Amino acid sequence: MSQIFKCVIGNFNINDAFNAVDLLNDDAILSVSCVQRYKSWIVEVLSSRKFENHEIHSMLSGYEFSVIENEPLEEENWLEKCFENFKPLNVGGFYIYGPHLRSANHPSDKMTIEIAAATAFGTGEHPTTNRCLIACETFFNPEKHKKVLDIGCGSCILSIALARLGARDIVACDNDAEAVRVSKDNVVINKVASRVKVFKNQACEFSEDKYDFIVANILAEPLISMSDYIVEALSDKGILVLSGFTSDDDSVEKKFTPFGLKIKHKYDYNGWTTLVLESK
Repeated sequence: MSQIFKCVIGNFNINDAFNAVDLLNDDAILSVSCVQRYKSWIVEVLSSRKFENHEIHSMLSGYEFSVIENEPLEEENWLEKCFENFKPLNVGGFYIYGPHLRSANHPSDKMTIEIAAATAFGTGEHPTTNRCLIACETFFNPEKHKKVLDIGCGSCILSIALARLGARDIVACDNDAEAVRVSKDNVVINKVASRVKVFKNQACEFSEDKYDFIVANILAEPLISMSDYIVEALSDKGILVLSGFTSDDDSVEKKFTPFGLKIKHKYDYNGWTTLVLESK
């Protein structure tokens, strides 16, 4: 196996750490993960080449951090080791596991989802993904919600979850080519490719259609900038699930409620908020 490099970037708060994951974008990156260390968070990057400190600072410009470690690793399958460190999760009625547990026995009373903890966001561990899964399980109705949209799909975990809940016509989009690649792989692995159409969106191409159930687990800024298009794409009596912003940030709620959307539920979980809204 070719040489693998490990870079540990530290002293983030939880919000900046997960934002940093989205900004670390290079073809040489094999995996990125967030880990809490004492009272702060670190970001661990495995890559096929060594990133110089100035490259890291360029990708994460605007953030305060320190490079703790940036060295080659002993020859070993570190990407596989990263997968093995991803323990199975129970989130509501879902059981989420990595590919290394594919042949293991899974709970028969759970909806199973296989997700690799690698180069696209969304394994169920982050509070926003966790509560989006709960919101989907609670508010999605396959009899009422015929057409589904997943904006910023990442690993496609939410689309796969909605397919498990009975959705048959799902559109999943992301503006990151690697996320789209991973999503396409994941829908095949989970045998829902016939139900989930994945595409790379440059802007708001999804607004050309109407959707009965929309989930967008991204960040406050893109949610606000796309708000007109998102609301336009929501059908009458449709459900909108929004997440990706901290509990002390009410900018998304203030932006969307004037459209006449009614708040059906608000999850505050580990410092993050997930909003469930309904159109009139």
